[in-house]
Amino acid sequence: MRCLVIYNPAAGKKGAYRGVREQIRRYCQKEGIDLEEAVTQFPGHAEKIAEAAARTGEPVKIYGVGGDGTLCEIAGAAAGRNHVEVGIFPVGAGNDYIRTFGSQERFLQVEAQMKAQPVKVDMIQTEKMLSLNLCSAGLDAAVALHMAKFKKLPLVSGPMAYNLALVKCVLGKMGNDLKVTIDGHPPIQDRFLFALAGSGRYYGGGYCGAPEADPSDGLLDFVLIRRVGRLRLAKLLSEYKKGKHLRSGAFQDILIFMRGKRMEITCEQSVVVNFDGECQPLSQISFQVLPQALNFLVPGGKQA
Repeated sequence: MRCLVIYNPAAGKKGAYRGVREQIRRYCQKEGIDLEEAVTQFPGHAEKIAEAAARTGEPVKIYGVGGDGTLCEIAGAAAGRNHVEVGIFPVGAGNDYIRTFGSQERFLQVEAQMKAQPVKVDMIQTEKMLSLNLCSAGLDAAVALHMAKFKKLPLVSGPMAYNLALVKCVLGKMGNDLKVTIDGHPPIQDRFLFALAGSGRYYGGGYCGAPEADPSDGLLDFVLIRRVGRLRLAKLLSEYKKGKHLRSGAFQDILIFMRGKRMEITCEQSVVVNFDGECQPLSQISFQVLPQALNFLVPGGKQA
């Protein structure tokens, strides 16, 4: 099987990919693996490289050395192609998708990665793009939008960028009037802080928004949080980050949690929508599960 490694030099700290690259090269040389390498030059380049490799029809393992954005690009090119297996060496700012399966250290072990077996995982189909991890609309999507700007500042890590963006957004408009329909049930209309659809569990540099999501169950976890005041929100954030909100009495009057296949969102005014970190304002969007869409390489096997 071909082995292609795509390096994203823009991911994480400057030059973070180089140490991993040297480890991969040494291992492949020792084991006699014919290694193909590519380096991304611009946003979206990883998807183009992966698409070209997948289009040949030959069985191929495609590894990204980067963050969630790199993984999402490669996954988008590999979706629905059984001859393609996708892995990630996480050197990005957040590395959120892999948190569902294990630690960053686990995914940085070259031998374990090269011997990893694929796990069939779901993806999220939207009108804009395919996503792998989580999509959302509202406050947390606006936070993701500003987070990308803060990450460009010197000495600002992924989690720090998220917290700075959160403060900025909390001081602004709170809540959007959304009409939400899940699997054809009667629509839910209210002012929500956000509505989330998760295949994975974590986003925003470690926030556990969908703590019970199973990436392989053919369903999405839908989490809706009604609008609350700033003071109450500040008290709830810690529990939300730890993933305790689904079973917490503190969220009982503001939380809607459902599991299903499709969520549609409409609003009169546009709301910021997040697709695995890619954000844009929209007035209508749907999130639909794409079951068993990707062969994802998990070192040591699935433990989610």
